[in-house]
Amino acid sequence: MATTPPPSDRAPEKQTEPTRAGPPTPPPASGTGLPPGYAGIIAVLLVVVAIGGGLAIGTIARPRPTPPPTPSPTIATPTRTPVPTTDPRVFLQALSSGCVTRQGIWVVSNGGGLLRYDGNDWTQVDGTLRTLSAAACDERTLYAVGPVGAVLIVDDQLRQITSFDVTLEDLLGAAAMPQGMMAVGRHGTVMLLSGGSWQPYASGIDEDLHGLIVFSPQSAWVVGAQGISYRLEVAGWRPVPTGVEATLNAIAGPTNQSAVAVGDSGTIVTLSGATWSKLESRTDARLNAAATAGSSAWVVGDRGVVLTITDLFVIPAIPAKTPAVQRIDIGTTCTLSSVFVLDQDVWIVGSNGVRGGVWRLRENKVAERWGEC
Repeated sequence: MATTPPPSDRAPEKQTEPTRAGPPTPPPASGTGLPPGYAGIIAVLLVVVAIGGGLAIGTIARPRPTPPPTPSPTIATPTRTPVPTTDPRVFLQALSSGCVTRQGIWVVSNGGGLLRYDGNDWTQVDGTLRTLSAAACDERTLYAVGPVGAVLIVDDQLRQITSFDVTLEDLLGAAAMPQGMMAVGRHGTVMLLSGGSWQPYASGIDEDLHGLIVFSPQSAWVVGAQGISYRLEVAGWRPVPTGVEATLNAIAGPTNQSAVAVGDSGTIVTLSGATWSKLESRTDARLNAAATAGSSAWVVGDRGVVLTITDLFVIPAIPAKTPAVQRIDIGTTCTLSSVFVLDQDVWIVGSNGVRGGVWRLRENKVAERWGEC
């Protein structure tokens, strides 16, 4: 589990290539020279222009969309990293997902910029108007996915941002894994990043896939439209009936035999071994995300719905208790799209139109709140 990010950590900085100023301009011919004062001013302006040109050069790697694509660096103009700020305008954008690395809290947006919290201040690290739908982190890396196969990878240690297009299908879910990530999307799309290369990782699945959890390249679960679920085994993906027909939007769990999936119309199903069972949520709101916290799970959804499910994940040797669902009021009616856990804190990301918000909960109460949502 990641440790609390240090308060003094700074936002990622773009790498730049210096541009050398050209040789000095020879003096004009006799009778056509400028007064000495004007010549000095022009020389200073030339140096400023040269320095500005050097600051405007950056690098973004973008591989070919044909799977398995290989990153190919191209030249692009970077966005200057602003001074850290908690200015409310940072949250005047639709926030879609978030996760935590060892260095900081990351939040991605739907058609906006990229936000980072270092323990003291929120910073819009990158102002590029990116449309991202889901994010996942490991200790040093942020992975985010979006429409038309968009993938964004941020190395939070080296402070590098890399952008890819890996498929023509919309990607809806992401999961970090050792040495890479897995992403899922429309029409049964599953993409695997392993060993630095991308490859399609499923065939014969037709349904839209929305959520996944990954334990290894041979062990994972995906869920999606019409209540479907598939379990990844050594032999491939095996369909496992869930007993529901509502779209399942997210799945979370500590093992491949113990998990919870949530979806439309307040649908919650829990996994024990290889069997799914429906759990009453007492809400008809669309549930968008889930996260594990010890033996409990946190679930968030539309209309500000926050649920905690206790006694959900238990050690097999201990007699199982009936899971209990409790509603937590965080004082909002915004659409809550992401939830993740860091130590004793639960972090929630949400939006209402172009107004975003982030909440930090401790002991089932709001400890901090940022944004306009």
